[in-house]
Amino acid sequence: MRDRLACTALLLVALVLAACATGAPAPSPSKPAQPAASQPPAAQSAASQPAAAQPPAGPPAVVRWSTIANANQSYFPVLMQEKGIGAKYGLDVQTIPISNTGQQWNSMRAGEADISSGSVLDLLRQRQAGLQAKAIRNWATFSNPVIAAADKPYTKLSDLRGARVGTPTDTLLDWMILRAAGAKSEGFDLGKDSQVQNAAPGLINGLLDKGDLDAALQFSDFTLAPVSQGKYKEVTSVPKAMADAGFDPNSFYLTYNLLDSWRTKYPDATPRLVAALEDVVQILMTDDSVWPDLAKRSGIEDPSLLPRYVQMQRESFKVVYSPDKIAPTQAVLDALNETVGASQVGVAQVDPAAFDFDSAEAAKKLRS
Repeated sequence: MRDRLACTALLLVALVLAACATGAPAPSPSKPAQPAASQPPAAQSAASQPAAAQPPAGPPAVVRWSTIANANQSYFPVLMQEKGIGAKYGLDVQTIPISNTGQQWNSMRAGEADISSGSVLDLLRQRQAGLQAKAIRNWATFSNPVIAAADKPYTKLSDLRGARVGTPTDTLLDWMILRAAGAKSEGFDLGKDSQVQNAAPGLINGLLDKGDLDAALQFSDFTLAPVSQGKYKEVTSVPKAMADAGFDPNSFYLTYNLLDSWRTKYPDATPRLVAALEDVVQILMTDDSVWPDLAKRSGIEDPSLLPRYVQMQRESFKVVYSPDKIAPTQAVLDALNETVGASQVGVAQVDPAAFDFDSAEAAKKLRS
């Protein structure tokens, strides 16, 4: 009995000592913080990708996208498909190829497409003619230049007085803006004070080379190589002429326009579509790896031209989509009507109802 009591007492003592010995381990000596490892190229590319999101429940919203396959307007639906951005937001993006500007409105009127790009002036004209569509985002700023052979003496718009000046068409918004801007800043109306010749963009450079044109308004993609090589020079550009005349170069220009019928069919999908557009912009602005293939779509295959092409495109994608731009756009429209004439412009007012700003705000919340 005495031995059992002794053993019990010893066991209690051992338990007490063990309990006293337990506790948090002593802190280890502090180590200096290690610098973060630099990201390998693959990680840098991944970092430029928009964050993943859970696709909405239910079947995807089918969006038929009318686009010119070799133009930069096509980069948006193409990247939505290739990068899984459409699926991320519950969208089934389908491209409807067209070959010329203007066809997109026909495809939308015929019910063959739900969305397309076009100038804000054309959107206002189409709405005035009964097309029920709204802009959901602008995708490019003014950028097209007026070019001439490098040895020509022209340095400003009014130097073209009496010259033979080409344009893709004298009804092009860019051309009409050059007329209004020149009239305001230099007292020179390009449409009246020069010899105007309409020519397809693919023919303009050849006419300049042969000396059949002295200068021309040309789409910037067609000027990249000859200007970079010193063959042509830029006399001015649409945004520069606008700024010289006191117009806002960030006024609405090219917009993505969505049919109201698609909104009715998919009531909650428009903010998701805008969010997908914003994801594409993020990739275009930060991920260099996507550009070689995109540039090839537009015929830019010379590696030496790629950096300048990417810079040019990224500059054009720096847009402002806000109600604050309605008034500056109205100021441009007023000048067009005054200089070019109401019959050719065809629209007198910038209708605020032509722009969906609510979906743009909702898209920000989806992406946050």
